[in-house]
Amino acid sequence: MSSEHPILILQMQRMGDLALTYPLCGWLASTRPDVPIWVVGERIFFEGMLDISPAVTFFDYSSSNVLQQRRFSLLINLSHRREAALLAGALSCDARLGPYILPDNTDGAMHIEGYWQLYRASVTHNNRHNLFHWADLNALDVLSLSHLRRTSWPLPKPAEKMTENKRIGLFVGASEEDKRPDTNFWVSLTDKLLRFGIKPVLLGGRQDQAQANSIAAKLNIHALNLCGHFSISELCLFMRKLDLLIVPDTGPMHIAAWVNLPVLNLSLGPVNAWETAPFAPNHHVLRPALSCSGCWACDKVKILCKNKLSAALVAEIAGMILDGAPQLLARLNLQGHELYRTDRDEYGLFTMRRMNPRGKTVCSRFHRSSFWKLFFLIALRKLPADETNLPKLRNLGQGLNYPEAMREKLSAQGQRLLLALSHAALSNKSGDFSGESFWKSFPPLLRPLSSYVHLALQNSDFSRESIRNAVQLAEFFISLI
Repeated sequence: MSSEHPILILQMQRMGDLALTYPLCGWLASTRPDVPIWVVGERIFFEGMLDISPAVTFFDYSSSNVLQQRRFSLLINLSHRREAALLAGALSCDARLGPYILPDNTDGAMHIEGYWQLYRASVTHNNRHNLFHWADLNALDVLSLSHLRRTSWPLPKPAEKMTENKRIGLFVGASEEDKRPDTNFWVSLTDKLLRFGIKPVLLGGRQDQAQANSIAAKLNIHALNLCGHFSISELCLFMRKLDLLIVPDTGPMHIAAWVNLPVLNLSLGPVNAWETAPFAPNHHVLRPALSCSGCWACDKVKILCKNKLSAALVAEIAGMILDGAPQLLARLNLQGHELYRTDRDEYGLFTMRRMNPRGKTVCSRFHRSSFWKLFFLIALRKLPADETNLPKLRNLGQGLNYPEAMREKLSAQGQRLLLALSHAALSNKSGDFSGESFWKSFPPLLRPLSSYVHLALQNSDFSRESIRNAVQLAEFFISLI
């Protein structure tokens, strides 16, 4: 038995968040094989997923009295719940990452340890240009990019088939109404699949049964309606018998990807697929090609992306995936949609490869987001600022704002940020940064930086060191445009 103190991970969120913790557990186990890994989660989720989870020890939050009797070599809080931050601050550890509240903190203020945990918090309501997946952000404070690049990912493969027929699961539910297609879409998709000779099964939780019953009644396929039929553990086992899962952004999508079931993710509503798509390579993501894709919350009367989603296109894509002919997907007329395949980039990080070359190869938004991805990889010390990375970043920066008038405007906004930081340094006062709206006063393209700087200053109680670091980041940005 190891004499080293365990690593403790707090993940007191939903099923999908727990599944996205699994890669971190695997990476930690490979780098520190003699150190036990403990995870605090919701019992209903971790018990239902034990058959597929990494070899870690799980605890419920109610076991906090047991945890307080131990010391931990590393504590990583991945949960945004306040009770998790209180627990993170109360436990004894050699190092801490993520949000925490110390017991002797009289005002109950929350602080965050770790550059990348801070970055993750800074993209709350501000993730338009974020290209980092949540599962990668879980790990970037503790692992090198070289370790991520060495990760070997299994290809999605159908489990042993019960019959010769292709079996598709249609998961109709999601945690938010805006993230899931409506009943008419599922009726149309199911009908088209049946016409192709495919018998899809309807899946979901108990809260989705009314919708699934309506779909089954309209098509008279009650025998194919298994919505609410399975416990979490039974669902994990059942999905291994499927050949494909068509699913919105929801927890079972991440379970399916973890057990190597091919996934076609329908990315709808307030979802940024770069953050929450199936994490492993070679799954597929379909979303309507709208400029508002990846919003944090929809402010439209009607959810435009839900109305635009084509059941006929989804059925055609599913058929090609099942036939083992993904090369045909690049030839499809996507009718105003974007189709991606999940992959890994040159750094070992999650990425999505666009599969419809008929559209623009690189849109301006993706170009700008790529700039910020490389900017933070360099600024937050994951990549060196060397002769390879800096020219690449400058090329991205100089292509951000065409025509010249836009470049000058952005440069002026960068100077405004620098001036506010310099004033805070000289006056030793927080000034504009003490409020919550300062970062939003900048144009959307600059908000990745203004939000991170704003939060970093608040997180450090406006220390001189944090102001100096923020000034350096602003100066770095201005030098690139």
